Amino acid sequence: MDTSLTSSVFKMDVPKVTEEIAAFIERKRIELHRDGALVSLSGGLDSSTVLALTVRAMGAERVKALLLPEKQGNPEAEKYAHQVAAGFGVETITRDISRILKALGAYDFILPRIPTRQVRAFAIRTYFNQHGKNPFLELAHGEGDEMMRRGFAIYTIKQRARLLAEYLVADQKNLLVVGSAHKSEDLVGLYVKFGVDDCADLMPLKNLYRTQTLMLAKYLKVPEAVLQRTPNPDLLPGVEDKYMDMLGIPAETVDLLLYGLEHNMQDDDISAQLGIPREKVGEVRTLIKDTAHMRNASQAPSLDL
Repeated sequence: MDTSLTSSVFKMDVPKVTEEIAAFIERKRIELHRDGALVSLSGGLDSSTVLALTVRAMGAERVKALLLPEKQGNPEAEKYAHQVAAGFGVETITRDISRILKALGAYDFILPRIPTRQVRAFAIRTYFNQHGKNPFLELAHGEGDEMMRRGFAIYTIKQRARLLAEYLVADQKNLLVVGSAHKSEDLVGLYVKFGVDDCADLMPLKNLYRTQTLMLAKYLKVPEAVLQRTPNPDLLPGVEDKYMDMLGIPAETVDLLLYGLEHNMQDDDISAQLGIPREKVGEVRTLIKDTAHMRNASQAPSLDL
């Protein structure tokens, strides 16, 4: 039977899935002898949903929300994070990572020296528009010029610094680190390898698309303001929606495209059903291949011993 690429393909029993995930989180907390859980909270959809699930699993008194601002980060992220944490009755811990990033040279590159976030955002958009090709796709394919690579390294180090800070707090307080990665960003590599959005003790959303994460968030009563936020990675100024800005496709369409590829549909069929160019489908197919190493970290040889 032909597959129809509509939102119905993501249908699931939301209450049942919610309880299964919550039970998994609490079971792992007990198995790993942790006193509670730590969630790195950005105030976005994914981390807010994970915080809600973790509270569901073990109660707000066992959960801590970690905020990891830095001097050139998005100030809105902290505002939304506080709103979400307060809504679920969770204590927040704040660790400013600016000094770590400065020591690593993250503010030495030309872009961080531009005085305001708004001007930096304009510079990024101008560069992307003048470049012609998609820098994200080029970098994933091992290409890109020196400035592009240096800029990418500067901004990815921020997520890796956040991971170090997260585990420092978690180990000090004997907490389970619960991460927020989901299937959509995982398949196309829209995250930082070995960063806070890649590594954790548990990744409860790992097998769910973003569309399904949104379904859980609504059921768990994540604040409407968070549900309406664009998927902002808080990495590059000017990148306000990582699916549109990096792939040129809305998040809900990316999910359906990925579903089609996972179910062995032909590019022409996916293109026709979703109303997007066939070349876009091919780009995402290539991107999945080029980012496969990110989903199989620290690869080792098969030895004939």
